[in-house]
Amino acid sequence: MADQNTKNVNLIVKNEEQHREEVVVSIAAIFRKLKKYFLVWFFVSVIIGGLIGGVSVFFSTTSSTPVRALVSFTHSGIEKGKNPDGSVFDANSMKNPLVLDRALKACDMEPDMLETVRRDIEIEGIVPENVYDRLTTYRNILDTMSTGQLAAANAMLDLSWHPTQYKVIFDYKDAKISRTEAVELVNAILDAYRDFYFEQYGYNEALGIVFNSMDYFEYDYAEAVDMFRTSLNSLNRYVSNLASDDTTRFRSTKTGLTFADLKSNISAIKDLDLDLISSYLNLNNITKDKDRLQAYYEFRIENLERQQKTDEETLAAVNAAFDSYEKDQVIIFSDSIANTESTIASDEYDKLINRRISAQNALSETKQQIDYYKERLATLRKATVGSTDKVKKIEEDLARVDEKVRELVQTVNDTADDYYQNVSLANGYNVLVPATADISTSIRSGISKAIIPAFGLEALLFVAYMIVVLYEALKEETLKRNAAHAAAAAEDADDAAPAEETAAAAEAESTGDSKKKKK
Repeated sequence: MADQNTKNVNLIVKNEEQHREEVVVSIAAIFRKLKKYFLVWFFVSVIIGGLIGGVSVFFSTTSSTPVRALVSFTHSGIEKGKNPDGSVFDANSMKNPLVLDRALKACDMEPDMLETVRRDIEIEGIVPENVYDRLTTYRNILDTMSTGQLAAANAMLDLSWHPTQYKVIFDYKDAKISRTEAVELVNAILDAYRDFYFEQYGYNEALGIVFNSMDYFEYDYAEAVDMFRTSLNSLNRYVSNLASDDTTRFRSTKTGLTFADLKSNISAIKDLDLDLISSYLNLNNITKDKDRLQAYYEFRIENLERQQKTDEETLAAVNAAFDSYEKDQVIIFSDSIANTESTIASDEYDKLINRRISAQNALSETKQQIDYYKERLATLRKATVGSTDKVKKIEEDLARVDEKVRELVQTVNDTADDYYQNVSLANGYNVLVPATADISTSIRSGISKAIIPAFGLEALLFVAYMIVVLYEALKEETLKRNAAHAAAAAEDADDAAPAEETAAAAEAESTGDSKKKKK
């Protein structure tokens, strides 16, 4: 009986020790602590987030953050890194000194700022993410290939990419100007580059300068006629090139003319005005210096005869290449007895045809000029020099032709400008996002910069909040469990006291009985 009671007591003690080592947190306790500390966590999070955002916005609006703009190029060839004329495209041409000088003048700024502005402007190309991933994948494939496979892969995969959109970033701290002035300057640069772009690839300004720099008064009358004729031939070729590229039957809104109208005007001056003046000169033998003019004709004939030989050799070479050229053939195999054979279009073959036509035209024109100068030389040697009245008439006619040619050059330039800006290069250069001094832009920039650090701190605060909640809930549950264990121990002690007394009484009674038996 005594052994059994002792065993029960030991089990109870062991169970109490086992329960004391357990850590139990109830869901109800966690929710109570979440509710208790929620407002504290919420207000602290709001205050810290506001402080981070406020500091970021403050520095964004008060410091000289770079001014940004976005431009794009869409002309033919830009995807291969080419300019409209086929030359290599260089985005840094937007920082061309001529462009910056015009922009500084437009903003009434000092010209000596040019180098500082040029140094602080950065042109950054934008590469789409999908293109970057594709090029990276291709490069990884090529790195694992052997030398023989590499050449074949390079032929199949396009590993080059040329941006069509560019960021224009101007860090204006060194320029010592305000943000508003920096924004004005960047937009002026973008506008100035638009004019520079059309001047470079519209070919108009250079054409006008060449024609306007000629002064026919410096030449003899026959030389002046030749000068006008040569200029009009160049102008006609220029208009013909524009017309060959035009597929819209373009009519200028500035001049109301098409390229066909311009060619008609050029032909009218050549075939009417110049031919009339030339025939009048030959008929009356009008010249400022007969001997000098005779030497000029002889030189022109010799020079044209040499040019004729060159044109004949060129035409012969083109004809030889044309006759020996074979188009690419494609053979289509089928189940039938006869296979189909055909040729495919070839750009090289088409170029040979155009070269052949150009060479033939050049040779014909040279022969006509030789015959023309020989006829004029023969007339000059036979006839006497014309009178003063006839000289005056020729000078008046040449003055009218000069005025017509200058007006025609201006008309061609206006029409070509209209064509390049609204048809050929209509979307060649675009300002997608101009620079702006709007304070909301700086605020948005500051907020965007504050998002990542604010999110990190808010996450840390949330983790700290959850740790505090779990700790307080665990502490509360531990206190409750300890109190419950203490109460249970006291109750067990109260229950154990009568049992001990009973055991003692039983033992005493047993001892008395033993004594009695001995007696």
